[in-house]
Amino acid sequence: MKGAKMMNNFSFSMPAGIRFGIGIHRQLGKILKEEMDFQKAFILTGRHIGKSGIIEKITAALTEESVTWEVFAEAVPEPAVEDIDRIAEVLRKSEADVVIAVGGGSPIDTAKAVCMLMTHEGSCRDYLFGRSKTVTKPGLPLIAVPTTAGSGSEMTAASVIEDKQKNVKLSITSTYLIPKMALIDPELQTGMPKFITATTGMDALTHAIESYVSTRENPVADVFAQKAIELIGRSIRIAAEDGENLHARADMALASTLAGVAFMNGGLGVVHGISQTIGAVAHVAHGEANALLLPYCMKKNAPACPDKFRDIAVWLGEDVSSLTTEQAAEKAAEAAFRLAEELKIPTKLKETGVTRDMFDDIIKGTMGYRMLAINPKKITEEDVRDILEE
Repeated sequence: MKGAKMMNNFSFSMPAGIRFGIGIHRQLGKILKEEMDFQKAFILTGRHIGKSGIIEKITAALTEESVTWEVFAEAVPEPAVEDIDRIAEVLRKSEADVVIAVGGGSPIDTAKAVCMLMTHEGSCRDYLFGRSKTVTKPGLPLIAVPTTAGSGSEMTAASVIEDKQKNVKLSITSTYLIPKMALIDPELQTGMPKFITATTGMDALTHAIESYVSTRENPVADVFAQKAIELIGRSIRIAAEDGENLHARADMALASTLAGVAFMNGGLGVVHGISQTIGAVAHVAHGEANALLLPYCMKKNAPACPDKFRDIAVWLGEDVSSLTTEQAAEKAAEAAFRLAEELKIPTKLKETGVTRDMFDDIIKGTMGYRMLAINPKKITEEDVRDILEE
């Protein structure tokens, strides 16, 4: 067809199975025993979830089906190499045949790396991006039970880990890291505080948007990204204000998972390049950093693919019917700014402890981010400094 754009070649994968439903965690023991034939579970979580009552719900479901279990509730936010290696030793001694990661992105990322080490020698540092070893085979089977709606880690092939020796955050990336199953239960997310709901939800929105505008054209991933953006646009405010609203929680839980599928296939961009570096340099939580940076990076990227940003504006509920494509594209960033303000998320770096004397290190780290190459606009050091200054 004359004037039509040729579609790029692409590949799409989603090897993790999904079980989704309100109250579905009660079936976990039956799933593990009857469908997967596991005998002992190592439940990996953080201290907050360990004290929340959620773990008791999980263990009750396992006990009902005579699946034995052991709980490790010392996973930490933003895990470092030393944390992974230490937990791997605990898991090895447990003799469990399956790991259940319960929590947000950090416990799930921790579990991915720890499971990998059950079948690979050395420290997890050896397997970080650019290091000496690669993941060559499956690790111990992993079931992911997210209690936040944001990271999408339950569907992805990466585990983000901090290397404190070099003050950087890097990923171990392999399809072998993808959980065997993601069990998504909105009921387990009702206790999430407002701020965590807001920042993790904006994290999921970032995943969907960056995937959709990536130059790694993928029409199948785009479908997942679109649905995620629409769900977040209609439900994140409700979920933040009324944490017990199961309809809104279900929308956000599904959106997070869909966005995870989208970015596993479509990739990410400058938001993650900067936020991952800020996390290492200034120890700002990943979701909060993404939420803060997203509108500024959208504004920078919009001129590179205005048609796509016009789509995003529409999916976020903006009326762009009387606007040019370029004007409509600008509305996408405005919608993200307004959303962050309404959710009371910091909109300036100084509110998170980032100072101007950190900028050079942040810029250097961002320029080394491997997915910067598929950002819709070619990003220079000057671009990153502009975003940080604004």
